[in-house]
Amino acid sequence: MMSGRLLAAAGLFITACIAPVQAQEEGKFNVNMGGGFGVPLNPTARFAGVGGNFVAGAGYNFSKHNAVIGQFMWFGLPPSVDAREQLMGIGASANSYSLTANYRYANKFGPALGYYIIAGGGWYYRNASLSQTIPLPPAPVVCAPIWDWYGFQCVGGFESFTRSVGAGTSSAGANGGVGFTIRVKDTGWKFYIESRYHYAASRVISTQMQPVTFGFSYH
Repeated sequence: MMSGRLLAAAGLFITACIAPVQAQEEGKFNVNMGGGFGVPLNPTARFAGVGGNFVAGAGYNFSKHNAVIGQFMWFGLPPSVDAREQLMGIGASANSYSLTANYRYANKFGPALGYYIIAGGGWYYRNASLSQTIPLPPAPVVCAPIWDWYGFQCVGGFESFTRSVGAGTSSAGANGGVGFTIRVKDTGWKFYIESRYHYAASRVISTQMQPVTFGFSYH
């Protein structure tokens, strides 16, 4: 499946990024990994509810304040209450994956507490699917955004159910957010809490979401 291939590729990406860190001069490279939850924002919120997220990446520190980071992110987009009603009991799921390059500015409030601002952009892929085959309806179904979200096509004002169930869309996207850090005593590791906004110009309906991530970083 596409999602499995994406996760495998992400694993290879993360390993390739993190492995050199251990062998390089301390302070030049950074790594991060975390997870949490997130909320979709309109128009995505019309079709998806609160979901989980996972993020991991690695990068290079130009100075104690400035760094670049490459990251992989998965964000779950389960159907919202309204979407489940419109789907007439049909099981559905959707996920967003991204590979991004980001700039981070970090500073301190004190010896242990800090903050950072992060922003960047890259490739976003949204996959949506239905869990069962839908037979052709006995009567035409009027076009509605919920069917566009799951990959069906509108033909002459009515939905066409002749294509396979499930669709993916890839596009460029951007993100930006803030985070707060707490240094783990006598180490280079930090616990972080981050809130970030993501936008992707997905086909038909854009993907907009705001994950809240809890994790650990080394830099």
